[in-house]
Amino acid sequence: MPEIGPILSSDWGKYRPAELTVRLTSPELVTDWTSVFDDLGLKRPGSLMKEITSETKMITLQNIAAKAQEGDRIANISSGEKNVFGRIAHERYMRKGQKEVTVEALPRQGVYIDFRIYPPEIHIEARGALPK
Repeated sequence: MPEIGPILSSDWGKYRPAELTVRLTSPELVTDWTSVFDDLGLKRPGSLMKEITSETKMITLQNIAAKAQEGDRIANISSGEKNVFGRIAHERYMRKGQKEVTVEALPRQGVYIDFRIYPPEIHIEARGALPK
């Protein structure tokens, strides 16, 4: 005849540790430079990159054209131009020796910065020892 009694789990009377769950949310950083760009009269990075790219292409083509003209002048020595090499060196110096300096003031408004830090979510499921 089967024994009558409570049906117990296999871990009855043993210690079971608590279960700890920690969930972290990454911090968020948002910046807005629009007011600084507008205050200083600057362009946005994307449009500035396009402008610099087209300007660089134009300067490269001008330099190629200048080299070709210098080569033509040197090759045509029979035209009677005096001191061709000296004149070319002087023209190069005058072209590349000019510098432009621009001094900008600080913007009246600063960068808008929004930094959010979220606390961790901690859940503890206490189990402890089951009675014997």
